[in-house]
Amino acid sequence: MTLLGAKAWHFLNSKWTAGAIALAVFCIAMATIAMLSAIRSPRLDAGFPSAASDADLRSLRKAYSGPPATWPQPQLLADARFTEMGSLTLHAPSAGKARLLARLGSELFEDPRLSASGHVACQSCHNRRLGWGDALPTPFGHGRAKGKRNAQSLFSVGYKSSFFWDGRSNSLEDQALGPLTDHSEMANHDISALLTRINAVDRYRSSFAEVTGKDTIDLDALTSALAAFQRTLDRRTRFDRFADGETRVMTDVEIWGLHLFRSKAKCANCHSGPTLSDGRFHNLGLSFFNRTLEDLGRYGVTGAPSDTGRFLTPSLRHISKTGPYMHNGIFPSLSGLIRFYEAGGGRIRADLHVNSERKALLDAAVKKSPQLEGFELTPSERAALLAFLNTL
Repeated sequence: MTLLGAKAWHFLNSKWTAGAIALAVFCIAMATIAMLSAIRSPRLDAGFPSAASDADLRSLRKAYSGPPATWPQPQLLADARFTEMGSLTLHAPSAGKARLLARLGSELFEDPRLSASGHVACQSCHNRRLGWGDALPTPFGHGRAKGKRNAQSLFSVGYKSSFFWDGRSNSLEDQALGPLTDHSEMANHDISALLTRINAVDRYRSSFAEVTGKDTIDLDALTSALAAFQRTLDRRTRFDRFADGETRVMTDVEIWGLHLFRSKAKCANCHSGPTLSDGRFHNLGLSFFNRTLEDLGRYGVTGAPSDTGRFLTPSLRHISKTGPYMHNGIFPSLSGLIRFYEAGGGRIRADLHVNSERKALLDAAVKKSPQLEGFELTPSERAALLAFLNTL
């Protein structure tokens, strides 16, 4: 190698060495920064600090500042069917004949002629000023008969595929027949008598004729009108706006509650997607098996022992306006409901003495949903979770 070549090689080798050293120093520096950042940043899972500092909450807000698909993953239990949370796309306003049908449904909804006694209307149990419910544990119907189950809110009923606490109907139109014919609600044992009353009203008959082209109102037209109206009831919420990018509409504490909902409190195991319901049936240990208030839920529809004590997951949309809660309305407040889930739900004693025909039902009633698991919150966490629920 010539002297000139040796000097050139030495020069290049020195540059490479310096470059390698610089690269190594840079990598070490970046790793150190990442490590320190990780130490400073809160865990975005169930281990998030239970006494969150302002800095913790700022980090949480940043983690939830993007679209829902970028949010921290929820903590899910066995067999959970999670759909990412997000805003509900409301049905477009109807027009033409569809709009007229919905208006007819609105009028019928408030008309006591739909009941045999002439004293009970749909709004008797589903009042718009009471969150489309009646604010009672269970409603009163025909002859002041006391109902067995809580009158569910109708806010998001137009976005469901199963209806009633036990899921016995699969369309809004079919659902309408339930209260119309139930002996303790509107008590129409003879549908033809109901139709006679409605057809006797000139404005109904002429308006329905514009929609259906028929001279008389039949049962399909009646239930279609009620369903068309009920599909218009939901409204945008603060959470909808937050999920759509208006992140300032929720406070830091409410975002903390959202995180708890998805992680430590495990609410998202059953309440997810735009309707905040998985559309499934779960046993929460509230069947009151072998007691005065016994209600076996879905079993009454399917006859399958495994469905004993299972009830349809309700939507949580507008939940702050729709109490009391659960299928029997036994929880008057959201605070009590949170405590119930903290305790891991209700409890059915496995040692109850039942006859052989009910043993399979007892075994199923004892077995609660795998998506139900107890947890423990601090007072601050409970307040944060409650604050989030009030945005829904």
